[in-house]
Amino acid sequence: MNNLEQKKLDVDIQIRSLQEDIVSGKIKADDAKKKFEELRSQKKDIEQQIALAKAPKDEVRSTADIQKALIEKRAITLSGTGAINQIRELAKELMAKTPILERVRYFYGPNASTNIPVLSPGLATPAVAAEGATSIAVDSTATLASKSITPHAYVSILPVSLETITMGTVNFDSELPSIFADAFAQAFHRGVLIGSGTGLDFKGIFNAIPSTNEIECAATGNPTIADLVQLALTVQDLTDNGVIVLAPSIYAGILADTTSGVADVYKEELIRAKTIENVRVILTSAAPSVLTAGSTVAVAGRLDDYGLGMASEIAIEPIKKVGDTNTYFQASVFANGTTIVDKNFYGLITK
Repeated sequence: MNNLEQKKLDVDIQIRSLQEDIVSGKIKADDAKKKFEELRSQKKDIEQQIALAKAPKDEVRSTADIQKALIEKRAITLSGTGAINQIRELAKELMAKTPILERVRYFYGPNASTNIPVLSPGLATPAVAAEGATSIAVDSTATLASKSITPHAYVSILPVSLETITMGTVNFDSELPSIFADAFAQAFHRGVLIGSGTGLDFKGIFNAIPSTNEIECAATGNPTIADLVQLALTVQDLTDNGVIVLAPSIYAGILADTTSGVADVYKEELIRAKTIENVRVILTSAAPSVLTAGSTVAVAGRLDDYGLGMASEIAIEPIKKVGDTNTYFQASVFANGTTIVDKNFYGLITK
């Protein structure tokens, strides 16, 4: 193995280690993203150097034969003799981003269940007491309970042919962690947003809004900018870390609102800063976009009031079958998620 190939192997090992650190929680997603881009850039530079080192030298040849062929109007084609450049980096289909996973609260560890203490409702508002008072009532409002997260197995199986492993140019061993991590991230992202909360499924924030926290749109159809402002003001009164989550199609419908005046100011803020009354607006295609009456089309709240429990890192096992030349790479991870305090989330409901 030459020096360049050794450098490329070292970078692949660092990438794999970084991916494991993300899953284990040793490094934050924002820091990991920056480091990952640096490693990818290093890997690209090294592969270009390797390709240049292996490229054949240009051959100086007489043009007499070519000139003669042109005069005789004969065709000159490669006829299968052309060089083939096989790219070693695996190209993958674009997948939807998972911005919600960067903001929720994680609980790591090989635990069968995680219990989170929750004080809800909290203390009642204290009343004034006269000097020397002896009959002040004790608080009967506050309740201490717990929210439980029970991780369940998520499994993905990728069959890879013997020919791909033996004769392919792509090093699948180094690519598999990122392939499976992307797939699991998509599943968890959708679970956090729209999980039903029944059976083994995540409990998604769009399905966890208490009826007392539902804000109905002023009119039927797509919500307007005024509806979004009302939702933003509601959560802004409670926390400085609140966000609003909605689908791009709902966002586009809000921008199509023809109301003028103050609405134009809000729309300009929304377009330029992706905020409304300084509340961050997050767009994701995983959010629901159904406009039938009673549907939740936007959710506001503090995302670290959502708990995602992971009892293990992603485990990848190569499995062989008798009489089958394929290798089945089976990836598994234990995870589950739920809202910690349902009352901390508000929903915009279609009329």
